[in-house]
Amino acid sequence: MSALKRRDSSKLREQIDETGKILEKFGITPTNGRILALFTVADESELTFEEIVSFFGASKSVISNSLNYLLDRKLIDYRTYNHGRKRHFYLTDRFFAVYFKELLSAMSELRESLYKILSARSSGSPDVSSRMLKWIATANIFEKQIETAFHQLGKGY
Repeated sequence: MSALKRRDSSKLREQIDETGKILEKFGITPTNGRILALFTVADESELTFEEIVSFFGASKSVISNSLNYLLDRKLIDYRTYNHGRKRHFYLTDRFFAVYFKELLSAMSELRESLYKILSARSSGSPDVSSRMLKWIATANIFEKQIETAFHQLGKGY
């Protein structure tokens, strides 16, 4: 991470904070967002655990939990060299695929819940039921478009 140390630290940290805040809008925690942002601004394509801990000055536990979360979500991955134990983490290209798959899942859950609610609602407020049906119709449109995009991207997504 020597290249990171050589770069203007305040500018680099500012870029990481700015990008991290944007990533928070996708439901990512601040620490996870800052770690993802570090990968986007680092000149190095891979970073070790020690380099990440050193850069942020955070506890090993906090960084480890964040890296495990990002690995589980397939937002980062790692490789080892020469059968070593040291992991070299890198950014994957899966960010939007992960985000939109989670969005599709949430839309599906909401749609099912709305159907249940609609079937139990009284006919006393048809305007609310009509709005709920509009939510469902809108979700259906987005779902079809997102699925079309995944199809265009291919099997890897």
